[in-house]
Amino acid sequence: MTTTAFDEAAARYFGDDEPPPPELPNQTAAKPRRLTLTPASTIRIRPVRWLWDTTPTGASPTSHGRIPLNSLTIAAGGPGLGKSQYACWMAARITTGTLPGELYGKPRGVIYAATEDSWSMTIAPRLIAAGADMDQVFRVDVQDDDELHARLTLPKDISLMGKAAEEYSVALLVADPLLSMIDASINDYRAAELRSALEPLVSAADRYNFTVLGLAHFTKAGGADPLSRIAGSGAFGQVIRALIAFAKEEGEDGTDEFVMSLEKNNLGRLGLPSHTYNIQPVTVDTDEGPSYVSRFALGPESTTSVREVMRAESAGESGAGGSEVKDWLQGYLSDLGGSDEAREIKKAARQQAFSDSSVDRAKKKLGIRSRQEGFGKERTSHWFLPSAWIEKAEIEDPPHTH
Repeated sequence: MTTTAFDEAAARYFGDDEPPPPELPNQTAAKPRRLTLTPASTIRIRPVRWLWDTTPTGASPTSHGRIPLNSLTIAAGGPGLGKSQYACWMAARITTGTLPGELYGKPRGVIYAATEDSWSMTIAPRLIAAGADMDQVFRVDVQDDDELHARLTLPKDISLMGKAAEEYSVALLVADPLLSMIDASINDYRAAELRSALEPLVSAADRYNFTVLGLAHFTKAGGADPLSRIAGSGAFGQVIRALIAFAKEEGEDGTDEFVMSLEKNNLGRLGLPSHTYNIQPVTVDTDEGPSYVSRFALGPESTTSVREVMRAESAGESGAGGSEVKDWLQGYLSDLGGSDEAREIKKAARQQAFSDSSVDRAKKKLGIRSRQEGFGKERTSHWFLPSAWIEKAEIEDPPHTH
């Protein structure tokens, strides 16, 4: 039998008289994949704490928690709805310790990471207009000797961000907008890829004790579900703990009315009251002259939610939902001679499952006129069909005859 080179090598390797081959430098045995089971009884449980908590006096503690501490919350809406002004409002209250919640009376720092607006002409003046402690708000820049125009990138810079937040006692990171900070190699419309950036961010927020407020835009498509309208992958809806949505509708007097709603709340109650808000013009003095900016102003509670506004937009002015409430309103007023108090109309509309906002839109479509009567607490608003309005005007001011 002929001995081959392979046989000779095998004999040298396996032979009893030969020593084992030397180990390669730095060679280590691979550790097998293992599972670790932890008894639930050994896990420390903790209560949810809230960065923003609007629980009214007399209600159950934290029953109106809106933004949980040390988590990821998204503030989303269409363009021009004041999301950035809202972020400045939040920053101002955290830096001055005036935000109702866990940090009330405990001023903390805020990192404001922005990619779309100018700091000198927009962000800084807005923060001043909102009343922020400017020594406690930090712009974040990236220094990288290998990258001349480096910018904050997720997940690459998450560890650095966490350590900076810890060093400066930061309670809030504003990411304006969040998607612009995701690494360009990540397809933000693929859930698995987006989660690879967001999940480490959520872990860092919990480890280093800061909350992330990510600003996002709504797409035009997606229907009446605010979660489905967030630009990017559906992973946003899976990873975030809360969603604050913003919308605008036309009020009964023809002016725009802004509304904000808590549309997702994994750690607390859903169905909390929505709020109206305003975007107020403000003049901020600078060394080079006045700067004209705007600020967010939280208003009273609203019976209309962002979801309802979106539902009405999806139905369209001539959609089935809009036609139904319009027909109902016309019939209701016709049965009453053409006029009734606005509050009685809306009370009857709610019994028919029509929202206040849908009734306001139907009012405009029908050309209904309104008139204020009385004073103070007795002041009421009456709505008139066009024919009833003309008739009322003729009675109060009859035409002159010659």
